[in-house]
Amino acid sequence: MSTPVPAAAASSEALQAIPDRPLDVAHDRVDGGGSHLAPREERRPGLGAPVALGLAVLIGLAWGAATSGLQTVLPSPFSGLANAISPWVAPAFAVGALTRRSWVAAVAGVLVCLGEVGGYYLTSMARDFDVNPTMVVLWVATGLVGGPVFGAAGWCWRRARSLRWAGLSAALVGGVFLSEGAIGYGVYLHYVGDAVVFCTLGALLVVALGAAARAAREIRAPGRGIGTAMAWLLLVLPLGAAGQALLRAVA
Repeated sequence: MSTPVPAAAASSEALQAIPDRPLDVAHDRVDGGGSHLAPREERRPGLGAPVALGLAVLIGLAWGAATSGLQTVLPSPFSGLANAISPWVAPAFAVGALTRRSWVAAVAGVLVCLGEVGGYYLTSMARDFDVNPTMVVLWVATGLVGGPVFGAAGWCWRRARSLRWAGLSAALVGGVFLSEGAIGYGVYLHYVGDAVVFCTLGALLVVALGAAARAAREIRAPGRGIGTAMAWLLLVLPLGAAGQALLRAVA
């Protein structure tokens, strides 16, 4: 006479018999639209809040200090990379991509940008450069706005299962380089070499991040990831141009 198997144990054995069966298939659908981000994000690998936020501060301070020094070292046409917005928001994107939770990514983005402001001006003062308080306030305000956007974009690029959201994230970080190069350095400053450098980096970022986004990799369609990111540029680039115009008017 066989021994009856409890229903819970039988269900568990049935699941184990199916190799690599995702337990949340209904939530993890990958498509070109929708609002599916990353369910059960607390179970996914990534940096927890204490480590992520501490790392954000350290990276911000280090990159801000390095920027101050690189301004007198980098040759033309690369010197603009140490005197621009886009190289400051890129680390916020990178740290956001490393975090486990979306809210941590947003806060980490702020801390990166504020750390960059602190590191830059502390290093500048140590080098006997004058510090304009108005500019400090301006860059702090910019970090408070851009930090959470790009931190969350980094998280979304790595975690989102919707190709639409992942493409937007890639377009944001690549688009800020493109708009700063074309408008900031091209239209306003007429620095052709710097404009080419920024636009080249922006284009490479859009392509690389679009192809490597998790949503694109899971459906093995890097071309769709690139195409989605490029489509989002139709929105991102005008917004970036408007931001450049506003920044020139204020600064």
